[in-house]
Amino acid sequence: MITAALDIGSNSIHLVVVETDREKPFRVLTRGKEVVRLGRSSAREGRLSNSAMDRAVACVRRFRLRAQSYGAEELVAVATSAVREATNRQEFLRRVADEAGVNVELLSGIEEARLIALAVSVKYRQRGRPRLLVIDIGGGSTELAVTAQGEPAALISLKLGAVRLTEQLLTSDPVSEKQLRRLRSELREVIGHRAPEIRAVGFDACYGTSGTVSALAGIAMRRRLARGREAAAESPLTFRAVRALNRELAALPLEQRQQIPGLNRARAEIIVAGGQILEAAMEALGVAALTACDWSLREGLVIAHLARRGATVSTSPARLERDPSLRGALALAQHYRADLKHATRVAYLAQQMFDALRPLHLLGGEHRRLLAAAALLHDVGYFVSHTGHHKHSAYLIQHSELTGFTTSELAVIANIARYHRSSPPKPKHPYFVALPEEDRDLVRRLAAVLRIADALDRDHQGRVRGLRCEIDGQAVRLIAYCARESDTTRWRVEERSDLFAEVYGRPIDLATELTLGTPARPEPVVK
Repeated sequence: MITAALDIGSNSIHLVVVETDREKPFRVLTRGKEVVRLGRSSAREGRLSNSAMDRAVACVRRFRLRAQSYGAEELVAVATSAVREATNRQEFLRRVADEAGVNVELLSGIEEARLIALAVSVKYRQRGRPRLLVIDIGGGSTELAVTAQGEPAALISLKLGAVRLTEQLLTSDPVSEKQLRRLRSELREVIGHRAPEIRAVGFDACYGTSGTVSALAGIAMRRRLARGREAAAESPLTFRAVRALNRELAALPLEQRQQIPGLNRARAEIIVAGGQILEAAMEALGVAALTACDWSLREGLVIAHLARRGATVSTSPARLERDPSLRGALALAQHYRADLKHATRVAYLAQQMFDALRPLHLLGGEHRRLLAAAALLHDVGYFVSHTGHHKHSAYLIQHSELTGFTTSELAVIANIARYHRSSPPKPKHPYFVALPEEDRDLVRRLAAVLRIADALDRDHQGRVRGLRCEIDGQAVRLIAYCARESDTTRWRVEERSDLFAEVYGRPIDLATELTLGTPARPEPVVK
C-alpha cells in the first residue's frame, strides 16, 4: 500500500509518501516541503490572508498530484496552529477541498504533540531508552512530549512559534536588545510554568524535530567539521552550542544571516525566534544536549493512520482499557470522575451491538472507534451537573483536547454522547446542525446504538454481560445475556428505542438469557 500524509503548518507545508507492507516498516518514496507562511497573517491579524491561502491551496494541489504520481491510494491531510486559530479557517478548508481536491482535518495542539512523539518513539524504539523527550518548534506553536515505552506520558502544546513570535515581537533588523529581552522573558515565563510537568515524568534522551532544530544542528555540524573535528550524522546539539549560536544570530541583520552556510533564506527570517525558543526549553527542562530527528508530524500521521486500519478490535471491557486509540478518552473520563466501570461496560456493549448490526449500518472500524469513545465519555457531564448532564457531556467533549482524534471527530463524538438519553437529534440543537450532513447521519446511526447500550446498564449494576442480534425484515431481536433478570432493563430499552426504530426502520425486540459469566463474542445472525 502507498500512503501519503500532508502537514499544513504555520510556516511550511510538508508531504511524505510511503510504501508499506505487513513484513517491513514503511519505506519513504518521496518528501516535499514548501514555505507558504500561513502563520504570518494569522499572527498579525488573527486570520489567513488571501495571498497566503492562494499559496497554500496551490501547494496542496501540487502535492496531491505528486502523491498520485507515486501511486498513493490514500492522502491524510491535517492543519495545525495557523489554520486552527484563524477566524476564517472554514473558508480556507473549503477552498482546499474545492480547488485542491483534498479534505483537511484540524489537529489540536495536544494531538499534534502526540503524533510527533509517536513518530520519534517509533524511529528510536530500538535504542533502549524508555523515556524520550521530544521538542518540536513550529511556526505557530511549540510541542513538548515525553513518551514512556512508546506511550505518551506528558503532552504539552504552547502558543510559542518561530513565525508567531517573529511577527509579534521581533520587528527590528537586527533585533534590538530590548526586543530580545522581552522575548526571552516571555519564553521563560511560559515554558517555566509548564516545565515541572515534564521534569516530574523525567526522560532519558531528548530529540528535536523541527526546521529550527535541523538548521541549528546543521550549522553546528559544519563548524565542527571546519575545525577538523569528527561529526556523525546524528551528533548531539548541545545547550552550550545553541546559546552561542543564538548570541551570534541575534546580533546579525537578516542579510548577513542569509549568508550563513546551512541556513536557507526563508529559515534565516525566523531563526532568531526559533533558536530562542529552543534555548529556553532546553534550559527550563535541564536538557544538556539533544539529537535532531527528521521524522515528525507527517510520519506520525502515517503511523497512526496505518495503526487504525490494522488495529485489532476490542472484545472485552478489559481490552477496552488497553486499547491505545481509546486511552485519551479513558483519561478524560477519569479526569471528570465518570463511573469507569459503567463507561467501559457501555462501550463494550455498544461495540458488540455495532458489530452485530453491520448488515444494517454498513459502517467501518473508524466509526466503531468513534462510538466507543462516545460511550466512554457519555456521562462526563455529571461533573458539571446531574440536570441535563448529556448536554454538559457534549460541551466538555467538544472543548477538550482529546488525544487520538481530529477536531471534526471530536464534534461527532460530542454529538453521539449528547444523544445517549433524552430527545433525539433535532434541527434546533446547535452542536448537531453545525455538523456536515454526512456527519449528522452518522451521529443518528451511532447515537441510536449508544442509547440501547446505555439502557442495558442504566442501573450501573453490570447485569448484562454480553449480547447478540438477530435481524429480519420486521425487527431486530436483541438477546442480552444477563447475570440476573431485571424488568427495569426491559422498560429502559423500550424507552430508548425510538431513535433506533426511526434510523434502522425496525423496532428492537429484547429477549434475555441468564448466564453465569461473560459469553463468547457472538457472530451477527441475519435472517
